Amino acid sequence: MSQQGNGARVRLRVAFRNMFYTTIYVAVEGGFLAEQGLDVDFAHVPAGQTSTDLLKAGDIDITQSGISRSFMDLDAGSADPPIHIAEINQRDGFFLLSKRPTDGWRWADLAGATLIPVGFTPVPYTTLQAAMRWHGVDPASVNLMGGLSAEEMLGRFRNGDADYLQVPNPFAVQLVTEGSGHLAATLGNESGYVCYSSFAVTPSYLADNPDTMQRFVNGYARAQRWVAESPAEAVADRIAPVFPEYDRNVLAEGVQRYKDAGVWATDPTITRHGFDRMRDALISGGLVRDPHPYESIVRPEFAERAVAALA
Repeated sequence: MSQQGNGARVRLRVAFRNMFYTTIYVAVEGGFLAEQGLDVDFAHVPAGQTSTDLLKAGDIDITQSGISRSFMDLDAGSADPPIHIAEINQRDGFFLLSKRPTDGWRWADLAGATLIPVGFTPVPYTTLQAAMRWHGVDPASVNLMGGLSAEEMLGRFRNGDADYLQVPNPFAVQLVTEGSGHLAATLGNESGYVCYSSFAVTPSYLADNPDTMQRFVNGYARAQRWVAESPAEAVADRIAPVFPEYDRNVLAEGVQRYKDAGVWATDPTITRHGFDRMRDALISGGLVRDPHPYESIVRPEFAERAVAALA
């Protein structure tokens, strides 16, 4: 997927194809980045590679990431971790599905059950563990079926090999629609407001390309506003090329569920409050060691200027 503009070429990558990143797809498919004069080379990260490794190698320019990746770099002593410049998701975008009907479901039902967690990044299961603890469930009491690809996760759950599945849309809506699963919990309602994912760049790219970076954030902010103000059906139409195998009604329902949960940030600002809450959750979950400050990995001025331009 690419979006032709008349100016700077930007190599943009997203880790995993799912509707959690709808605002990115809209920015590309809707022409919001091209309107800023950007020629966008967009793709998903190939299996077996990570976006942060591609970023550091200079193979891409901008990636969707989480602040956890930069924290882990800082924990390891890095002097130049990826810098985050615009917020994408402000809540957890995953759902907990059960193989059994969930009328009267309780978090305590997880104890002793088998769960397939998200496998392409450690953050979703870290925040799910936090939700378990908030509800009095010891994560150690849950049997994990990990190490699966996205296709394997869906196949094993459909086959009844696990009691629960942690998954984003459109997969969650599709599984419920076909009767293969039942919604137990919307995890965005559990996490509350956090800086869940954002755009990251290397310090050197940011220093060398401040104008390109500003144009990128300006276009992305316009896409965020369009998504926030548009009905679910219109958003589903816009992202349909990214999910050609899914029925348009499944996509529209997935969009509406994310809108209802407040998952997508409505402007690119990474707030200190959301940053602190996500950092603290990562520390309590054992994924991050030290309480690194906001200024160590966030450059807010690009988002601030983009928001001012929308006023």
